Amino acid sequence: MNNRWLALSIIFVSFLQFTLNWFNVVPTFGHLATDLHLELPQIGMIVGAFIAGYGLAHIPGGMLAEAKGVRFAMLFGIAVETAGTVLSAQAHSYPVLLIARFVCGVGGSVYIGSAIGLTTAWFREHELVTANGLITGVAFTVGAALGLFAWAGVVASFGWRQALLAGAGIGLATFLGMLAVFPTPPGHKQAIQGNHLDRAALARVFGNRDLWILGLGFLGGYGSYFTAAELLPTYAQAHLGLSPQQAGTLGVTLLVSGIPGSFIGGWLADKVLGVLPTILLAWFVESAALCAVPYLDATGLQVAATIIGSMAILGFVAWIAVPGLYRDTIQLPDVPTACGLMLTIVGIGGVAVPALFGRIATTFGYPAAWSFTAAISFATALCCLLVHRPGSKASQTRTLKTVA
Repeated sequence: MNNRWLALSIIFVSFLQFTLNWFNVVPTFGHLATDLHLELPQIGMIVGAFIAGYGLAHIPGGMLAEAKGVRFAMLFGIAVETAGTVLSAQAHSYPVLLIARFVCGVGGSVYIGSAIGLTTAWFREHELVTANGLITGVAFTVGAALGLFAWAGVVASFGWRQALLAGAGIGLATFLGMLAVFPTPPGHKQAIQGNHLDRAALARVFGNRDLWILGLGFLGGYGSYFTAAELLPTYAQAHLGLSPQQAGTLGVTLLVSGIPGSFIGGWLADKVLGVLPTILLAWFVESAALCAVPYLDATGLQVAATIIGSMAILGFVAWIAVPGLYRDTIQLPDVPTACGLMLTIVGIGGVAVPALFGRIATTFGYPAAWSFTAAISFATALCCLLVHRPGSKASQTRTLKTVA
């Protein structure tokens, strides 16, 4: 296969099963509460179990890709997430369900790093942010929407166990399809085959200051994005008197707005501003929208949700592409581990910011809590000003010093 856009379309389709089997458990929550006698805190732990597996496996998944190859790691990730979905469908107790969702998260984490690494191999020389936007932005959002909304109908028609098994079936079909048609980029076959994990590889990744700073740069924005996604509808009901259906549209708006944000982010980073200015612009605008939330009516909140969702993803697709753009310091086999390091760091924000938001809202009120999300998003984004621009002389000098 020599057509990189055809290869990307195959990766895109494989990406759909990743987020489909992440989010298709949400429509089953009512049935789980009844069948397994679960209460709200336990339902929340089901969500947290996936996030725990997803967050903990980013770095090990990247190292697996370096050691065994991107092909092996990508297929392994799909297989593990599919197996976790099957186990979820067969769970007859709460502990088994938690283990199953944790396994799903581990599989998804291994998969995403390898998918980004494979995309980088095809697009490292040009239009990398656009390509990453299509998979980590558009495909992510479409798969999530399928899991959240389309699967509600599947659950209603066939029951929650059969609905999860249907998702697992899509995972199995994806595994077999990727096994048969794996898009290996010309000229990079050896680079993605494995046997690249050694001390030098670990030093290139974990000794790279820019990767650590980039991780810190999105820590606040990442956590604030998920805070808005989870709590903006609740806030709208409590303070604006919106019905659950009206408030729910805020979550839909925030999610779906990531699709145009992905396209715009790729265009700005690849064609107009460059990658770092695109990141900073996106997250500063996201911070401004978060700050405005307490002062908006229902219509204004819809606008804010659109801005928060689009800007967070707009910046993300550029941010996740940066390791692939450090051609002078990050070798191609290092990309999954480098992305894993960055995603692990921002995972701290995904856990801490919503928790702090809740405490601040309880103690000082919602205006202070929303101001906190804006401030931490803005403050951490400023870290990106300390990052060396990919391909800059400063970056090249660091490479020469490392070689010497």
